[in-house]
Amino acid sequence: MKTATISKTGDSYVLYDSDIIAEPGLQLFDSDYHTNMQSRQNNLAAAAAPETTSAKSGIGRARVIYFSYDDRPLVLKHYYRGGLVASFLKDRYLGFNIEKTRAFKEWRLLKEMYALGLPVPQAAAAHVKKGLLTYTADLITVEISDAETLADILAESSIAAGQWKKIGECIASFHRHYIYHADMNARNILFSGETADVFLIDFDNSRFRPNSNDWKMANLARLKRSLLKFKRNSAGFNFEEADWSALLAGYKEGVAE
Repeated sequence: MKTATISKTGDSYVLYDSDIIAEPGLQLFDSDYHTNMQSRQNNLAAAAAPETTSAKSGIGRARVIYFSYDDRPLVLKHYYRGGLVASFLKDRYLGFNIEKTRAFKEWRLLKEMYALGLPVPQAAAAHVKKGLLTYTADLITVEISDAETLADILAESSIAAGQWKKIGECIASFHRHYIYHADMNARNILFSGETADVFLIDFDNSRFRPNSNDWKMANLARLKRSLLKFKRNSAGFNFEEADWSALLAGYKEGVAE
């Protein structure tokens, strides 16, 4: 890719698409900078027109920050550890082969998937800061406009069988290309716009895998567990077995294409 560039500033490495971000200064990856900037903008907006000020919640499971660069809406994600190790490492990862860092791997995978025409966010920039034996990482993607997670939608209302089929067809499109999503859950599936186009997000630890029905079925089973967990924990969560049957019907049609 001609627009893929790596720059180095001190202990920081940035992999970026120069067609999206011409000069990715390190402040672009600073969540405090964006939070303070947003606060100042909100204060100015409130003073000028209080009724137009609004807050925006995050999309997906990852903690993210929304901002604009040259009037293009972008999303910043900082990588955090999960599980027990998070209590002492939090956001630090061991090792430092730059191409094996989580941010660089996800950036490159997003670019490959986007080139294949798959419904994913467009990768803008990845940032890795090297420590003594560890690194921290960030990823910037282009925001998917007018998007809402499947989990948030189902918390408020049911969706038609045709929309469940679209989810199945979407997942099938990734499986046809042997792409394994490491965290297939109801918060990483988005519906966007009036046409309710389906997107997948958050491809940390995801990868191409040798063709096998085993991991594909495990991917689907993980999503169903996620939906059932939301149903157990959220009163009125709109998910029924018939919905899953519709999703599987769409998936079967999708893999047959």
